[in-house]
Amino acid sequence: MRYAEVSVNSPVAQRRTFSYAIPSGLSIDVGQAVWVPFGKKILQGIVLELSPYPAVEETREIIDVIEPHPVLSPAHVSLARWISEHYLSPLFDAVALMLPPGFERKTLTLISTTTIPDASDISSLSPEQRQVFELIRKQGNLSLKELEKRLGKKKAQSVVSQLVGRGLVARSYELEPVKISPKRVLHLRLNVAASQAQEMAARLREKRA
Repeated sequence: MRYAEVSVNSPVAQRRTFSYAIPSGLSIDVGQAVWVPFGKKILQGIVLELSPYPAVEETREIIDVIEPHPVLSPAHVSLARWISEHYLSPLFDAVALMLPPGFERKTLTLISTTTIPDASDISSLSPEQRQVFELIRKQGNLSLKELEKRLGKKKAQSVVSQLVGRGLVARSYELEPVKISPKRVLHLRLNVAASQAQEMAARLREKRA
């Protein structure tokens, strides 16, 4: 098994990387953006180094890649490390200077059904589980945030975990959509002819003199 040293988008990470195991079948390169478990959260990370051995005894696995190709070149990775060491800045802050705009958006957890369940699977669900499952099945893809608004945070997370454990739904992750607002620029224009404006300006100067 191969391992990756990942700079994680968390203030707790500071100036260090964290070792993660690379699951079989997942292609990972230096500079690639990945989803990683960090405490109870799923966060963004950038792979800074690959190694046949982990830096710690126990590691967790990388969940998935965010982009199919590296977002940073080896030169960018080296520069980010130098900035962090030279200016004593958090490592991911240095990495973020070279990431594409909007890459540091929050993680959005999506819930979707996995298969068409048997009638026995549905009948064995509790009323809350059935309600959530039917809601997800109708929507096709529902964010955990939306479920939390409807059911409350603890209940939504608990029921989703139960459904995941039964193999009825699955979690996936993506970046929140970019929020773009139009840029407005103030423009002024004359409501009178240019010659009239010049006359008015001249009179104002005379009054001030």
